[in-house]
Amino acid sequence: MGFLWLSSAVLLVLQQAVTQPVPRADYLKVMDGEYKALDANGDGKVTPEEVSTQQTAQEKAQALALNHQIFERLDKDKNGSLSPEEFAGLVANPAPVDPRPFMQRMDLNKDGVVTLVEYRTVMLATFDALDADKDGVVTPAEMQAAQQREEQAPPPAAQQPSPQRRR
Repeated sequence: MGFLWLSSAVLLVLQQAVTQPVPRADYLKVMDGEYKALDANGDGKVTPEEVSTQQTAQEKAQALALNHQIFERLDKDKNGSLSPEEFAGLVANPAPVDPRPFMQRMDLNKDGVVTLVEYRTVMLATFDALDADKDGVVTPAEMQAAQQREEQAPPPAAQQPSPQRRR
């Protein structure tokens, strides 16, 4: 089985101590919420620009939260200010996000936008791949098994350089 693309919601569940099964209907509600967040203008289509904007905002929020944690750790005297020495460890803004991997995976008809139907198709296929016994519920054991498969999967083969053409 190749690389299993997992949504942020599934990854979040995999990273936590999961104690409850996840029914397909609940998973679909989460995926629809994620799609709605991606579809910034609400037209029922997700463009590369919307993906980039949303993912950049998520990364910026994560970077700001990390900056706050770092600030708290670096503010040795807890005076709410950092000296130049303390300040030197802060994290810069994240690099721009490349929406191409998302679009390659989700834009099934390759028209440059992702519809709810395309999004659901990919995400439900992911759910179905996680649901090993096909009972419509992903259990903690099935999630852990998927995570172990991901961790044990060999890295993608490095692309070989194309041979040079002779003139």
